[in-house]
Amino acid sequence: MKRLFFGLLTLLSVCSYAQDSEKKITVKTYGFVGFDAIHDTRQSVSVRHNHVYLYPLNENLDANGKDINDRSKTDMGIGISRLGFAITGPDAFGATTSAKIEGDFLGAPGNSKDYMLRIRHAFFNLKWNKSSLLIGQTWHPLFVPENYPAMVNFVVGAPIHPISRAPQIRYTYQASSDFSVALYAMSQGDFKNSGALEQTEYANIPEMNVQFKYGSPKKFFAASTFGFKQVLPKTLDDAENYLNENVTSFHANLSLRYTTPAVTFKAEGAYGGNMTNLVMIGGLARKTENGNAVNGEYEAIRTSAVWTDIHTNGKKVKFGLFAGITNNLGTANESSVIEDEIGYTRGYNIASVTAVSPRVVWTSGKVNIGLELLHTIAAYGDDLDEKSKPINTRNFSNNRLTLGCRYNF
Repeated sequence: MKRLFFGLLTLLSVCSYAQDSEKKITVKTYGFVGFDAIHDTRQSVSVRHNHVYLYPLNENLDANGKDINDRSKTDMGIGISRLGFAITGPDAFGATTSAKIEGDFLGAPGNSKDYMLRIRHAFFNLKWNKSSLLIGQTWHPLFVPENYPAMVNFVVGAPIHPISRAPQIRYTYQASSDFSVALYAMSQGDFKNSGALEQTEYANIPEMNVQFKYGSPKKFFAASTFGFKQVLPKTLDDAENYLNENVTSFHANLSLRYTTPAVTFKAEGAYGGNMTNLVMIGGLARKTENGNAVNGEYEAIRTSAVWTDIHTNGKKVKFGLFAGITNNLGTANESSVIEDEIGYTRGYNIASVTAVSPRVVWTSGKVNIGLELLHTIAAYGDDLDEKSKPINTRNFSNNRLTLGCRYNF
């Protein structure tokens, strides 16, 4: 990994001196050195060295009736540190060209391993007068780069705010300075649906999306996305026979932003089925007939989410507040069951996750220091109804205090 990393640096350095008769290849570095110190009041679902926080854990009683998840934890880490290269070069196919490759150091799961470099973005882009073609890996369209929560928390609101990067081919038509339409054909990279691997690959149909954007983040901005995907959860049924039962799900969002000189207002609503590849709750439930599980057939669990984020626009100090909720809506039909298929869900017994998070961020030169209190409530169901929706819920909460420090370059 170290040889690969330094080899990449050397290659990009050499490329910066290459040129043709028209344009040089230029490489600009960017990123930040990041440090997070966190304190949780309850054991919670978090991965990637505790940087990716999702929700508090359910009650888990020991032999004496003591909840073993009622325990606090403090940690520090630097895995969010980021390094990227922005590249421009000679024209191709009558278009200007650019590329980006970016990584962080959250590639190894758990604290028992050294931090490892992982790819976040890796793509090139061809831009003509009113259109562009992007090929590579970057944000899923349900993550709108112009409008996401400006939180200190690394995952900026997940599992309420969708977050995912995916291999894709994206064609964008810029109809005017204020309006664009983008078409996406996508697969899955390190953000995958819960359950068996290569579910999207075996379905043989890429995830398809269309996205509309209007306005400018400097004033009023709106984006809306509509898409569908198919997955093949299992290639063999319970009797180890050939199986080819795809599951189709749909998703959509509406994202709004309004910026004034003093304050920025952001809001978004999202809805869809089988959204675990977007680090959201839900997934797949097994179909049933007359109370019995159907051999190898599944149905998407639907999820909704709404959030808002408001922050001041001061140059030295910014105050902000994030609030949101995501709900498990169950399957569309009253004929599903989770049973032993928990591996195909995230938070299968969670009816909702609610979060409220005030923050303050100080900026001086290239250094940002943020302090944030994230209060998260997960409503766990003691049982599931016939739509695999959790019922008879009890709330468990966690307070995560984060001190986030960034040196930007």
